[in-house]
Amino acid sequence: MILCLRKAGSDMEKRFLNVPEVATYLGFSISAIRKWVRRGTIPFNKVNGGVRFDIQRLDLWLEKKVVKAEPQNYN
Repeated sequence: MILCLRKAGSDMEKRFLNVPEVATYLGFSISAIRKWVRRGTIPFNKVNGGVRFDIQRLDLWLEKKVVKAEPQNYN
């Protein structure tokens, strides 16, 4: 899942996201993202006292979270 976030009026992709942007990107609440940060569940960077998320690291983290479904035997 790679979402291209561009700054308005710019051809540059946005690489670092803040908490509300990550909540939108992942489809979770802001409070869930903050809880994951406190627990160290989600990869993040501290920049000048603020939390920022590298979108490339988030995508790698998500890929590692994929659960492969196994065929079910319903006999």
